[in-house]
Amino acid sequence: MQNMKSTLRLLSVGLLALAVSACSAQQSAVNGQEGVNAVNDGDTQGGGSEQVVLQVMDWSDSSKAIREQFNKQFVEKYPNIKVQYTQLTIDQFNNTVLTAIQAGEAPDLFPVPSTMKLSTAVAQGWFQPLDDYIDEEFKSAFVDGTFTEGTTVKDGKIYSIPEGQSLPTTLVFYNKKLFKEAGLDPENPPKTYTEFREAAKRITEAGKGSYYGIVEGGKQAGRWTSAIQDGSSLAGSGLTASSPVSLVTNETSYDSKPVTELFRLFQGIAEDGSYHPQTAAITAPEARALFAQGQAGFIVQGAWNVGVWNSNASDLDYGVMAPPLPDSGRVGSLPLYGSQPWIGLSAKSKHPAEAALYLKELYTGGYYQEQFVEKGIGFSVVKGVNENHIKMPQLEKYYEIAKEYGRIVPNPIVRNAQTAEVFAAFKDVHPNAGELLAAVVSGALKDPEASLSKLSGQLGEAWGAAIKTAKAKGTNVSAEDFIFSNWKLLEDYTAEDYQSLP
Repeated sequence: MQNMKSTLRLLSVGLLALAVSACSAQQSAVNGQEGVNAVNDGDTQGGGSEQVVLQVMDWSDSSKAIREQFNKQFVEKYPNIKVQYTQLTIDQFNNTVLTAIQAGEAPDLFPVPSTMKLSTAVAQGWFQPLDDYIDEEFKSAFVDGTFTEGTTVKDGKIYSIPEGQSLPTTLVFYNKKLFKEAGLDPENPPKTYTEFREAAKRITEAGKGSYYGIVEGGKQAGRWTSAIQDGSSLAGSGLTASSPVSLVTNETSYDSKPVTELFRLFQGIAEDGSYHPQTAAITAPEARALFAQGQAGFIVQGAWNVGVWNSNASDLDYGVMAPPLPDSGRVGSLPLYGSQPWIGLSAKSKHPAEAALYLKELYTGGYYQEQFVEKGIGFSVVKGVNENHIKMPQLEKYYEIAKEYGRIVPNPIVRNAQTAEVFAAFKDVHPNAGELLAAVVSGALKDPEASLSKLSGQLGEAWGAAIKTAKAKGTNVSAEDFIFSNWKLLEDYTAEDYQSLP
């Protein structure tokens, strides 16, 4: 556990029908929150008497059970506040919240969409600073690096709090029982592309239609994109979620060898018939459920699965492994990003003090964060929680792998906060990499190399146009802001590295 403690120190939306009613009591009932009398008073100390309805929306499906219990405890403590809590998948959320904002029905508390930078959301008037409603004692409860300019902070003001510590969300879980049935060693999972494909094939053959080699939430393109970025980064692509520009080639090189080899791996697995037949049509939570039912040998997802499976599928015997490496070996690392924005306070909220009280209880109330870690949902950003509340061996294993393979990567916004204007002006190209991989797995795309080459060219044009647009607005940015010549792929990128850039 001492190693765990060291690691913890180091690793410091859609459905339009939901949009209009996303924050209504009816939608709250869908999520098991109908009739919950939620939060607090106008002076944030629970002494008010006026009934307040606090609307909260997010995508944290894996924490639903403890969130519902937290909401129940919260409204019992602050009976003048009613919580209407809406929980969606991340893809549903990204679309739904935009429609809700445009309809003038933004929730009081909601996360920064995964497709948007905090600065863009703030510039568009979505959020307001939290500083007027939180005190120094609350801010000091978080681990170092939680509040960083360009990520959770803008112009010195705190706009967002991370949901948890940043870890890779693309480690591989595998079913030990199915391994044994396929004649594989569950204590020696595959390490290379060739071994991984072969293992998936053998599991599929052993299943004879009752289970398959691998299942994914193929309906969510973002999951495919993450698999591409993280998997290819281990092979030295330099691609991360923080920028469409490779931190190695300094170009939009989605047609590089690390990416095309990874695509060929996924294509080969699909051609072998090793993907669960429902893969293309299901979400990540649905894929997680199928894996728990023993219908697949592998699934690529995040640490949040541990708590769900250990609570709801106690007979599931599973392990955690690193993503497979190219047969030629590891060149790079899994990208870690430091603090990432999540929940924020709506600029239109009529109950900011009550919303801030909700956040204080969520993070420092002595229940949610502790359960978040104990039940294996994620890793807290509150000091001391992880060290004292990690209980599950799979979670510890997840951290060990993250420590071995993960490294903090450069972030252009940390280097120059004005680069956010480039990201705001950037218009993604479709089909993007994740959509192309989904098409490959479904069999709709037979020549991914040609499509990836086309994508890279289109991304380059779109990126150049975004830089030009930002500069035309008077923003002090250039293409050099996205070049990190002193980055070593197998080492963390530190504050000193930013300072030593030319």
